[in-house]
Amino acid sequence: MVSTPELMAWTAAVTALMLVLAWFAERVPALRTVISVAEDVLAAVFLTAGLTVVMISVITRYIFNNPLGWADEFARVFVAWGAMFGFSVALRERRHIGVDLLYTAVSNRVKHGMDLLANFIGLVFAAFMSVTGWKLVLFLKTLGLKSIYTDIPEWILQLIIPLGFLVFALQFALNLFDVLRGREPIHEEVAGV
Repeated sequence: MVSTPELMAWTAAVTALMLVLAWFAERVPALRTVISVAEDVLAAVFLTAGLTVVMISVITRYIFNNPLGWADEFARVFVAWGAMFGFSVALRERRHIGVDLLYTAVSNRVKHGMDLLANFIGLVFAAFMSVTGWKLVLFLKTLGLKSIYTDIPEWILQLIIPLGFLVFALQFALNLFDVLRGREPIHEEVAGV
């Protein structure tokens, strides 16, 4: 069992680490490019792998009448990993859904404060989820559970939770620095909604 003070301390440490990494990425633009390319490639590779396994599973199940037991599990894992990295790409490109009814009605100064607050809250939440995800992975490792179809340890399959949220936390930290530097997020209005 993990105590709340321990979780909060680890969350604060991960938050601080992500802020330091974002600060460093501000000083070394090539690092920011490497992070962006890594997110793009990881999202594309895992989503493509997941969809390929789904296609193979459908073909073997419905054409050859010979379903692959491992295919559903791998498809689920690959798509989950791809989606987590894809979430970070969407955050970087400011493509997440946002409700901006209040946002459009306030001054630019208040918008700036709201952007800072939103990115900071997102950073702390993602850091917290990463910490609790690591605790889950360590717990699964001690249990020694393995996948039914592939015999892969369950903790390996669940690594995307802490890793994905860690990447997400880093992107929130990078966005926070963007707002601090005056590179305001783009808020697109969707017509007809």
